[in-house]
Amino acid sequence: MHEEDVHADEEPAHAHGLPENPGMSVQEVEVRFTAFVDAYLKADLILAIPGAEGLEVEEAVLSTVSLPGITLSAGKLYAPFGKHNSLHTHAYPFIDPPISNEKILGGEGLNEVGFGANILLPASWYSEFTAQVLNGDNEVFASPDGEDLAFVGRWKNLWDLNDATTLELSGSYGTGKNMHKELTHLLGGDLTIKWRPLRHVRDRGITFQTEYLQARVNDGLQTKTAGGLYAQLQIQTARRWWVQGRYDVFGFPKLEPEREHRFSGLLAFAPSEFSAIRLQYNLNREDGQNVHQLALQLNFTLGAHPAHSY
Repeated sequence: MHEEDVHADEEPAHAHGLPENPGMSVQEVEVRFTAFVDAYLKADLILAIPGAEGLEVEEAVLSTVSLPGITLSAGKLYAPFGKHNSLHTHAYPFIDPPISNEKILGGEGLNEVGFGANILLPASWYSEFTAQVLNGDNEVFASPDGEDLAFVGRWKNLWDLNDATTLELSGSYGTGKNMHKELTHLLGGDLTIKWRPLRHVRDRGITFQTEYLQARVNDGLQTKTAGGLYAQLQIQTARRWWVQGRYDVFGFPKLEPEREHRFSGLLAFAPSEFSAIRLQYNLNREDGQNVHQLALQLNFTLGAHPAHSY
């Protein structure tokens, strides 16, 4: 299945992957404003300049801060579909996003105007359910009526396996009308295992993460299905050094003669939490051809920034 079989548009507004042509480029510039409106509401505004050209509102969210066990939010926001979709570009584990996220959710991800709720469930472990109602403008939906909504939910669970190891297991679902005025269904599942020894919490750690995404698009005649997964391993070998590997495959279930594969390796030097120099190599295999990519990135943050999600 090709990308146009899933998306309404052949080209996304902008992509966050590696540039197709050799040379130097700016992947994205983000500016964030955060303030408490009062004792009950918090506002976050994130402006993005992709490729250092043009200005976009990436997120503009108003959230509650004092309701017990529940957080309500409204505005333009990233949908809680899967593990990777909610990340901003500077927080990507690798320089580029997984193939399945770009192919299914588009270059900008599932990012729309809507409202939702995060509910902490009464369980003996950390269990959170997130539900959102979105405008349905994403390429995978893109209903021509303009009044059709999309619905997304994610159930996240986290367990402490021991003092040094945690396990996170989550499932996601989304649905909404597409350009054919029929329903599109999104399915996702992700698993993350983190190990960080107590005696070396700042300079040793291992994270394994895998995620599967699938889209089922009904065009009125048949239901076309596209899916893909990635698996990645991040190893912190010293306080400032990381070694990482990732494998991507797109084509589950297999609808084309050849699946698309990608092998990625990354070496990162992070002097502090505010900066990192990352060298990444990709081997892309599609239609029996190999494409090699090499990228060197400087990633930095100015000023204080909120903590990244766990």
